[in-house]
Amino acid sequence: MIKKKKQIGRITLILVSLSMAFLFLATIVLSGCKTDAASETSGSEAKASDAANVKFTNEKLMVSGSTTLLEVSQFWSEAFMEKFGGEVTLSGGGSGVGIADLINGTTDLANSSRAIKDDEKTKAQSAGEDIKEYKVVIDGICIVTSKNIIVSELTIDQLSAIYTGKITNWNQVGGSDAQITAIARDSSSGTGEYFLQKVVQLDGKTKTNDYSQNTLRLQSNADVINQVEANDNSIGYIGMGYLKDAGGKVNMVKVKLSENTTAIAPTIKTVSDFSYPIARYCYIYANANKISEIAQAYIDFVLSPDGQNIAEEAGFVKAK
Repeated sequence: MIKKKKQIGRITLILVSLSMAFLFLATIVLSGCKTDAASETSGSEAKASDAANVKFTNEKLMVSGSTTLLEVSQFWSEAFMEKFGGEVTLSGGGSGVGIADLINGTTDLANSSRAIKDDEKTKAQSAGEDIKEYKVVIDGICIVTSKNIIVSELTIDQLSAIYTGKITNWNQVGGSDAQITAIARDSSSGTGEYFLQKVVQLDGKTKTNDYSQNTLRLQSNADVINQVEANDNSIGYIGMGYLKDAGGKVNMVKVKLSENTTAIAPTIKTVSDFSYPIARYCYIYANANKISEIAQAYIDFVLSPDGQNIAEEAGFVKAK
């Protein structure tokens, strides 16, 4: 279980010097410095140096962007600071905000639940930046409805029709006679943009499709859960990592690619192998031209077995 822990910034350095004439043993405990940690070997070669041998104290790291990755980033940051020191500051705002912050130089790393866009790459190149992409987790976008809805599965075409306003009543998809309230993420959300392209626009086949004017656009996964729970006859979507936060307050709907295919629920297996129709990678972006030592160490930690285990405990699927 992930636990929030206080940052620990103590480093113990042990220097041992042994000769025929004397034995000298000194232990120095330092707080607020950066150094290599002492290591011991048992007759075997020491492991290659990595981020685990570095401690940060005064160094600071700013991470901004995706609200889908905000909670797991909090867990990553707490574990990173406990292990390596330093100070990590997180902010949300959405994937587009994080990438804009990175291009503008106001953040060190950008969390994103969608791939960087071509126009964002162009802006970065114009600013002389070299944007590097790291795939950090795999996420499934879960379709949820209010508890009074009996519909248990929907096709991609039906979801597209609901969010474009072509389907407006639950009886058009096998439910009761009730007006559908469609809830989506706002324009700054990477999840919202991914869902628009993958589902509403049928994987880019109908690029003129857009969310209907009646669609309620919200800023976060938590907002979607709260609205779907509070309003009968509603439908929304959230990141897989937030499904546990719903705590049975909403129904989860299986998704079908078409009428002739099997409806699939988002699980670790179906998201990992991308058999679930709405699975996607989530990313961290960095400017390779000026990535700091602490920023690189943070990314390395996120991609390490420890970091990936934290992601899995938070409800995501480990990146391949």
